Amino acid sequence: MKHSTIDIPHRGDSRRFISIRTKFIVFISLIIVGVCSALSWYVVQQQSEFMAQALRKIGLMLVTNLAHNSRYPLLAHDTVSLERLVDGAMNAEEVVYVVMTNHEGKPLTSKTKGTWLGREPQPSTPLPLYPDPHISQSLLDSAMTEPVITGFNREGSTIEEGSPKSAPSGLHFQIGAQREELYDFAIAVRQRPPSEALLGALALEQEETLEETKLSSSPTTPVHGIVQVGLTNRHMLLRLHNTIQNIVLITLLIIALGILATTLLANRIIMPLRNLSELAKKVAQGETSALVTPTTHDEVGELGLIFNYMTEAIRDRERDISDQVITIKKQVNRLTTLNQTGTAIASHLDLETLLTTVLHDLVENVGFTHMLLMLYDPERNVLCQAQTAGVPEVIEAETGQMEIPVAPDGSLHADLVLEGRAFLITDVSTIRHRIDPQIAVLIDRLSITSFVCAPLKSQQQVFGFIAADSTPNPSRQEDLDLLMTIASTIGVAIDNAKAYQQLEQLTINLEQRVDERTRELQTANKQLRDLDQIKSAFVSIVSHELRTPMTSIKGLVENLLDGLVGELTERQIFYLSRVRANVDRLTRMIHDLLDLSRIEAGGMELSASTFSISDLVSEVTDSLQSLAQNKGLTLSAKQPTKLPPLQGDRDKMSQVLTNLIHNAIKFTATGGQVVVQADMKDKQLLQIRVIDTGCGIHATELNKVFDRFYRISSGLPDAGGAGLGLAITKSLVELHGGKIWVESVLEKGSEFFILIPFDGPSALSKTSDIKTESNK
Repeated sequence: MKHSTIDIPHRGDSRRFISIRTKFIVFISLIIVGVCSALSWYVVQQQSEFMAQALRKIGLMLVTNLAHNSRYPLLAHDTVSLERLVDGAMNAEEVVYVVMTNHEGKPLTSKTKGTWLGREPQPSTPLPLYPDPHISQSLLDSAMTEPVITGFNREGSTIEEGSPKSAPSGLHFQIGAQREELYDFAIAVRQRPPSEALLGALALEQEETLEETKLSSSPTTPVHGIVQVGLTNRHMLLRLHNTIQNIVLITLLIIALGILATTLLANRIIMPLRNLSELAKKVAQGETSALVTPTTHDEVGELGLIFNYMTEAIRDRERDISDQVITIKKQVNRLTTLNQTGTAIASHLDLETLLTTVLHDLVENVGFTHMLLMLYDPERNVLCQAQTAGVPEVIEAETGQMEIPVAPDGSLHADLVLEGRAFLITDVSTIRHRIDPQIAVLIDRLSITSFVCAPLKSQQQVFGFIAADSTPNPSRQEDLDLLMTIASTIGVAIDNAKAYQQLEQLTINLEQRVDERTRELQTANKQLRDLDQIKSAFVSIVSHELRTPMTSIKGLVENLLDGLVGELTERQIFYLSRVRANVDRLTRMIHDLLDLSRIEAGGMELSASTFSISDLVSEVTDSLQSLAQNKGLTLSAKQPTKLPPLQGDRDKMSQVLTNLIHNAIKFTATGGQVVVQADMKDKQLLQIRVIDTGCGIHATELNKVFDRFYRISSGLPDAGGAGLGLAITKSLVELHGGKIWVESVLEKGSEFFILIPFDGPSALSKTSDIKTESNK
């Protein structure tokens, strides 16, 4: 099994990989170094403070004891006693000099230890350049009773000056500088009060520090002299330096031991993890045989055991995956074959070619050794048209002529075809009695011991069966499952091929029928055109022939009504009036038929002229006033005082208005009203509206009112007509380049709209949709 390559980071690339061991050691080492350094610094600082306090206590004790013991020798100018006291103080290794002066500031005795600050004492001068004479002079001038401490460095600059109370921090050492410094302790010796004489030397023994013992002198008592003691910090600095060296050595030793212990601990913890990481790399690269040997009984050891379990699980899973891959490859091969089978089905509609191609693909790609396919003829109840693959040509030729009768006798092929069952035959000898002799001979010649077979079905219809074997290997259930899938696909293909054949035959028959129907329609169309021409000619002839007698009848009736033949009775007048009205109606119908005939024949032409639409509206309205009054209606016209002249046929426009107004009067009951409105629309169009309060038109009939010979169902009982007026009106409006439509509410009335360009039909192209513009 091939393994994919995994990009594992290398330890050598510091930018990408820093080991946990290194991080652990560095982190713990930094903590040890930081803690040890802080503790060492704290100890050195405390030691420095302690030494400075010790030097301060020594200086204060010396200067106060000398001041106490030298009070009487100073008063008596006893230099021998003073020198003895000075020699005793000079025995201390920190003391550099001791100076005692009288009350006038003149030195009585002084001693110094050689050089300090690089200066030698002068032979002619018993005192060195230190101490500074200003210190003693300042004490003589002041009333201070406490010691004054003054510090000097090697450059001679004063580094500290003041009394112990004014400098509570005391002396201090700069550890890093390692500079020698001199501290001058000076005190004024004053006269002792009488009460102190009884105390004697006990006072000195009870004074340990300046803060614990106060001098008995009062600032007002006279000064006997000044005592100055100079102390150096050289010896303490040397001891502090040795202490720092020892502390540094101890700190370094502790740090080294800590780092060593940290390294050992890190190796104890990290090395098993590193080994585990190396083994994980090997496992990631496909070496699943690597195992961890636990060296500890802690979480790391437990992790190693878990890693071993994981490696074994991966190894087992790889074996399973390998088996699955082999199975998948087989399935892929079979799916590929199925795909090829589907491709062959889609590319072949010839049944014989289709079956031959599919069988050979299955033998070559799936692994079947031999295959047999036979089709079922339900009319003859036989299996025929056998197709084979993987057999010798001789057997293939003999099998092609084979026919097997089908009957419900329990045979294997009968169960396949009649019941649609599939079979896995693991041993041919167990069912030989159910196999047709022709197929049994074929099985023996090919040495087949087991096979699978399945019916070719589609939409619950069986078209035959297919059988296959894997000789010399035995047939298994998965072979049957694959064959059933293939059989289903082939069944659909056979069904499609037969359907295509039927469709092809149906298409041929349909084309023949279409040709026949086309010829019949062409003949009928020619007959319709001939009939239409005959109808048009008949209408024209009849209309012309009827106009003359109708005119004569109308003239004679009018003469009778005028009394030319004598006085008529009321009943005669009524009958003659009815005759005249029907003659007028017939005359209008004849005119409508003639107009419609001319329009259909394309013989209607406009006689263009420019005329006043306002005058035309008034004229038509006035001519129909009598008709409206006879029916008890109100007819009125509403229009601006002045409208632009209209370019068109005045007679045709008069006919349009007459038809619309006459139609409105006809469908409006007594007591209603009809209104004619003329107005401008967008300065280019004339809009005429004919509004009535009649019966209205149903919404489903609005698109039919302009059809020829159509009469609305909601009309009044006495509203007659042939249904030609609105059709003719629409044609005349369109000849003028206009549009006409109607809006109506049932039982409330109707409103007819006309839009016509003032400039004639040529102006219609300037408006994209006249009706849409009007609705806006």
